[in-house]
Amino acid sequence: MRVQLLSKLAGTALVAVLAFAAAGCGSESPQEKWAGSVCSDLLDWSTQMKQLGNDAKSAIQSPTAGTIGQLQNDAQQAVDATTKLDSNLKDLGPAPGSNGQDANTIFTTYAKQVNQAITQLQSSATALSTSKNLTEAATALTAAAGQVSTFSTQTQNAVNAAKQTSDDLKKGFDNASSCKDLKKQTS
Repeated sequence: MRVQLLSKLAGTALVAVLAFAAAGCGSESPQEKWAGSVCSDLLDWSTQMKQLGNDAKSAIQSPTAGTIGQLQNDAQQAVDATTKLDSNLKDLGPAPGSNGQDANTIFTTYAKQVNQAITQLQSSATALSTSKNLTEAATALTAAAGQVSTFSTQTQNAVNAAKQTSDDLKKGFDNASSCKDLKKQTS
């Protein structure tokens, strides 16, 4: 009887331990969830910027009558995507845990810098309508495009700076799947 009781207790304890372990598996920490949101927004935006950049390069390499209009449209899409990124990063609020406001400030500052570069791009694209030819139009975009091309590096620098604000947030950025995807894209 005593052996049966011990056997039942051991079985019950094993089930409880397994249930507890299963409940902990796959659950995200608040820092991982916050980092995942940041990286998801950055990944979506970065993907759009790369696509718009590729579209603009193709348009300039094979110009048609509508190329200037397409470049202006691409610039406006970049502005819209950047405005959305800026809003999303501001809406996140501070990261959970210690130094959460510092991490949030890194990304809101980053978004402001990107916004300024995109505004410059939009101004250059607006000036395209006064260009007499496509070569002048391409030249008008060169300075702004040069700054836009640094976004991958700037994005990764912002993530790295946020990782340094706390060990928990570093783990969150390291573990979030969207952060892994962002790192692949910006590498």
